[in-house]
Amino acid sequence: MTGWLLVALFVLHAILLIIVYRLVVLPRTEGEQRGIWLSIFLLSAVIPIIGELFGIVAYGISRRFASSKTLLDYDEYITFEAVNLERLQQQAKEDLDLVPLTEGLQMDGKKRKQSITQLMSTPLSNTEEYLTLGLEHEDTETVHYAATVRNTLFDRYELLLKQRVAQVNEERPETIYPVIETGMSFLDSGLLDQDMQHRIESLVMTHLDQLGEQDETDLMYLRTKARLSFRSGAFETGVRLAEALTLHHPQVADGYIMLIEHHMTNGDWASLRPTLDWLRQNISMQDVPEDYRFVIQQLEGAIHE
Repeated sequence: MTGWLLVALFVLHAILLIIVYRLVVLPRTEGEQRGIWLSIFLLSAVIPIIGELFGIVAYGISRRFASSKTLLDYDEYITFEAVNLERLQQQAKEDLDLVPLTEGLQMDGKKRKQSITQLMSTPLSNTEEYLTLGLEHEDTETVHYAATVRNTLFDRYELLLKQRVAQVNEERPETIYPVIETGMSFLDSGLLDQDMQHRIESLVMTHLDQLGEQDETDLMYLRTKARLSFRSGAFETGVRLAEALTLHHPQVADGYIMLIEHHMTNGDWASLRPTLDWLRQNISMQDVPEDYRFVIQQLEGAIHE
């Protein structure tokens, strides 16, 4: 009797977390913040009470040190597995480039300008956080300088996207790939307002459809269109494309991860188990992105108990 009671409490706790996540967290967060909260809720669902306490503490630490990757990085460390040295070296190089930017914003005006200028040669996905620091700085000249850099970056990547589009030959799929890659980088940059995001999404979707007309099993077509479908709320289409991705490209982790996130968010436990089993049959955990590895391992343990 006690065992059934514990199971019932566990299920009720998970349902409550799903409701809170969908009604409170999902409408108020986006991008990396949404990923952090999803990690907290997943951990809380697997380890009640302890998961919540850990999540609150870890989130507080991440806010204090202005790092949106604290929780995800913790997932990497807690596995105690061998680290991919090549990836670590690349990440360390990026960190060495970016950390001085935060310090530079605390220095005199000239140093601040030099720090912000570094963003001109920084990968697009790494610029949003530091530009925001510059735009919110108390010094008006620094704010103006950050705004100028932001506009320059925007113009540069908008021009690059237009060049990619101009080079497209619909009969040659390899000319469509750069448009999709550049468009997705632009969408993830944090440089776009809502209207511009819709325009870029529409542009990418148009070229994805061109790609799909030639090959509906194309890896980039399935992966990118599934991702955009989930992002726009077209969940049925997202699920269908993600499932097709796991079927035609079973060695690629993206399809499984999108399905796992969707099923967890919707509390679809019946669909979650076969997805995890299919992932295990086709992919080594070493090939799963480290940000998701710990969560997937915990889910597997909970479901198979």
